[in-house]
Amino acid sequence: MWQRLQLIFAVLVISFYHTNTEAYRIFSITSSPSRSHAIVQEALAKELARRGHHVTMVSPYPSASSLKNYREITVSVPSGGQHAMASMMKDQSRWAMLMTMLSVSDVYMDAMNYSINHLEVRRVIREEKFDLIITPMIADFVLGLTQLLDAPAIIVCPNSIYGYLNGVVGNPNPIATIPSTMVGLTSPMNFFDRVTNIYGWFLESLFSRYIKYTSEKFYYSNFPADQFHPYDDARKNISLLLVNQHFSKAGPRPYVPAVVEVGGLQIKSKPDPLPEDLQDWMDGAEHGVILFSLGSNIQSSSIPGEKLDAVINTLKKLKQRVIWKWDSPDLPNKPSNVLLRPWLPQDDILAHKNIRLFITHGGLGGVAEAQFHGVPLVGIPFFLDQPRNLLSVQRAGWAVVVEFTELTEQTFTAAIKEVLENSSYTDTARKLSKLYRDRPMTAMDTAVYWTEYVIRNKGAHHMRYSGVDLNFFQLHLLDVWAVLGSVVFLFVVIIIRVCKFCCKSCCPTNTRLPSGKKKRKVKSH
Repeated sequence: MWQRLQLIFAVLVISFYHTNTEAYRIFSITSSPSRSHAIVQEALAKELARRGHHVTMVSPYPSASSLKNYREITVSVPSGGQHAMASMMKDQSRWAMLMTMLSVSDVYMDAMNYSINHLEVRRVIREEKFDLIITPMIADFVLGLTQLLDAPAIIVCPNSIYGYLNGVVGNPNPIATIPSTMVGLTSPMNFFDRVTNIYGWFLESLFSRYIKYTSEKFYYSNFPADQFHPYDDARKNISLLLVNQHFSKAGPRPYVPAVVEVGGLQIKSKPDPLPEDLQDWMDGAEHGVILFSLGSNIQSSSIPGEKLDAVINTLKKLKQRVIWKWDSPDLPNKPSNVLLRPWLPQDDILAHKNIRLFITHGGLGGVAEAQFHGVPLVGIPFFLDQPRNLLSVQRAGWAVVVEFTELTEQTFTAAIKEVLENSSYTDTARKLSKLYRDRPMTAMDTAVYWTEYVIRNKGAHHMRYSGVDLNFFQLHLLDVWAVLGSVVFLFVVIIIRVCKFCCKSCCPTNTRLPSGKKKRKVKSH
């Protein structure tokens, strides 16, 4: 009887809690031409819907299935950027990387501008009220919606935090310890690394200025100056920045309270069932399976012919089965042990018991999924944070990196054989998997908590760091040092002048005789 009463009481408490938990209305928008970037933001939006909030998701990528409380507005945008990526494969210089980033950012900006002016999106914004806005990492002109909807905003960054986002929230970015995303360095850095990092910081600053300049034009075209706050005020009105990285992989770095690490946000605690053909292919792999994917930005079909031949010749000699993310209908001379798919449930594949190796470009999301599931890597980095991500895991002992400029059948084969035949790579990956999972809350629970915290506290303005309002000179005390230096200089000048005056008064250099008297000549004998 007592146990039944306890059970009834528990049910009543749970029912009371759920009926009194407020359901918030959340507007989430992304227009990223990179599907992998959108996945991170969508994962948070869908989980918020599962927990009872009403979510409107504007995205170019429709979901395969419906979800309660989750409304999708699909806005098709140009894929763009592939031509720039293909060009970058021929020129791996840092300057070419910067030009590629600028081209992709233009596509991103145009897509976001098109999305917020879509008829259905405009209707929703005009007619409905929301408690929170979730935006991606670029195209911050959309933050004009914070005033239009009278709601706070958070940014979901699918990559490691970089200079542009540091400036939005006033996050410190010490050049001596934090490698720029433009250079393939890891911390700690030696003297020459720090010199290189200054160059990376310079390129990153150019990129940030370009993004700000372009975004400002879109801001005022959508949010007129006579009706809305200035662009600089809107872009700094961020309540929270969720960064998809974790210190166990990326290393520790300073953060202001408004920046929260949620590395692995897109990783599911329980994998979804694989499509039947993939499941059968992986289950029947006697020697295991290799996953090969260069992400959503880089088209495998754009790999130059000579290097593509090197990849194919390497894969066909393997006894393992290979699942390759391939973007065109067919692959000439496709080996029999290779299965091609234009899009793959990467996280679910990496969770399969037969996976042996992941060949990747080194995107942060893929590296995080591999670490979570304890899968070693062969990395082929291209741009942005990819070289740094892969260099970091190579130093940690669970990856071998092959530079794209050095990719040949011999180097590619040697890298794959090294990881497959040397068990230390898998052992290290599994050890670091335990470290990556060891947290007080999962990445998703952390993200949901802080998202709801921002809404509950009406934007959580008490977390806003005052440094975001300071310019470069003020933030680094250059104006203070200039004034202090001027005072010291003036003080030294005065002291020198006083000393000279005193010396002239006490020690005259010329002694004049009284008038009328002549100097006597001394006769010599």
